[in-house]
Amino acid sequence: MAGGNPAALSIISWEGYLSAMFGNTLMCSHFAASGERSAVNVQLVGILNNFLILTQVALAGFMPLAVFLAAAAFTAFATFMNLARVAALAGAAQPADEKWGSWQMWQLGSGLVGLAVVPQVLYNTVSPAASTLLPFICTLLLLGAVLGLRLSSKGGSDAATLVRQLPGWGATLLFALSPLPQLVRNLLEPQSLEGLSVGTMLLALLGNALMVPRALFVRDVVWLSGTTWACVAGWGQLFSMFRSASAATGRRFLDPWLFFSITGVLLLYTGYVLVQHRRATASGAGGARPA
Repeated sequence: MAGGNPAALSIISWEGYLSAMFGNTLMCSHFAASGERSAVNVQLVGILNNFLILTQVALAGFMPLAVFLAAAAFTAFATFMNLARVAALAGAAQPADEKWGSWQMWQLGSGLVGLAVVPQVLYNTVSPAASTLLPFICTLLLLGAVLGLRLSSKGGSDAATLVRQLPGWGATLLFALSPLPQLVRNLLEPQSLEGLSVGTMLLALLGNALMVPRALFVRDVVWLSGTTWACVAGWGQLFSMFRSASAATGRRFLDPWLFFSITGVLLLYTGYVLVQHRRATASGAGGARPA
């Protein structure tokens, strides 16, 4: 937009960025529930980044304005709820016997919305020209009915656990889907890769990779699943750039040396994190044993 060429934004798959923004929003709720302030801040940065990109795409006319406004309103309200929750906990742990209230209602509602967005993203990926919200509406109603029955049949603690996990798993599914629309476009329209930024992809990959040790440390399966998949998906996007070449120059969109270097560093980092985690776990278990 700043360069005076809004048409260049047509190569961006807004469905992927919308899915990522909703994923950041729901994951923010997941962390806010337990007062993980630093993790909440990371997700807020992700929300802002995706929102700025979607704003440009919408202003350029490549994203339905109604969808953008609805997403912006949902994200703004979610951010308010999450920040209010973090401020309320103020570093304290989430109460184990917390009663049903506005926060639990938000977890339930946001989790349902997040899960309902998943089939909508899939539908728009295979039918980009379609503008119906029928997949979202049908899924929302179906999930609402199913969860209503599940919650009515569960006890208080079981129901609270189910509601608490909804935003996290919804975010994980959205993160899993977020690279899919862009990957499909990359494969179907290889020339569109010329406008993609390798630096942006690397930053996203680096950010997710740096969160893996923390997710392992706190043993958060939802967080670990999301960050691990995001790393795999980020590598997949880089691979799509590596395997495709420009029709004009014949050169690959991503230099082979750079791609293999990134792959090697990522593998070494993964191995290092797993080894250190195993050592820390073994050390903790050894220290817990009586002399």
